[in-house]
Amino acid sequence: MPPKSKTVLFDLDGTLINTGLSFLKIVNELKEREGEEPVDFEVVRKFSSRGATLVLKNSFPIASEEKIAYLKTLFLDRYKEIMTSSIVKYDGVDELLDYLTTKQIPWGIVTNKSAIYTLPIIEKLNWHKLTNAIICPEDLKEVKPSPEGVLKGLEILNGLPDSSYYVGDHQRDIQTAKNAGVISIACTYGYHETNPHEWNADHLVHKVSDIMEIV
Repeated sequence: MPPKSKTVLFDLDGTLINTGLSFLKIVNELKEREGEEPVDFEVVRKFSSRGATLVLKNSFPIASEEKIAYLKTLFLDRYKEIMTSSIVKYDGVDELLDYLTTKQIPWGIVTNKSAIYTLPIIEKLNWHKLTNAIICPEDLKEVKPSPEGVLKGLEILNGLPDSSYYVGDHQRDIQTAKNAGVISIACTYGYHETNPHEWNADHLVHKVSDIMEIV
């Protein structure tokens, strides 16, 4: 086996792809169905990395738990319908992945997004041809901020923790990186709920292209 080397692991939603735009579309379809006014992106953005329930609770603040559960069923069914036809990559993602490939820096994804949603997106983007480290909750005993996913990614990619990175848009991602002993990169452009400047990340980036200057 070759010596361990630098690798880069990414969160998915809010870091590489802007899934929140699909969520906004679905939420506003549901708002129209319920006879309510549409919401703007900020209402959906904040909780887009934490699942449909919180997105819906934020978008339908007076709805009962039973109503939220019903809307969640509709939401997830609709997301399955559009998730591969409405993928929006952040500007610079293709260039970043090309850069890593050219520099022969292995990369992968560690996400809390279920495999039933993650894998079709990865295959649609053909990223499964570029990396064999796509790690979802179903692959783990504990999800982020547990370091298990990042450590599994390092194992698959033969990564050296001290010189490897985990990139994410949520405070939970930075804690995950610290727990795994890798270098943390916090994105300010994703779905953060608190101020990224206060997460004590090793690096802070405002756009995807900034990552290339770090790794």
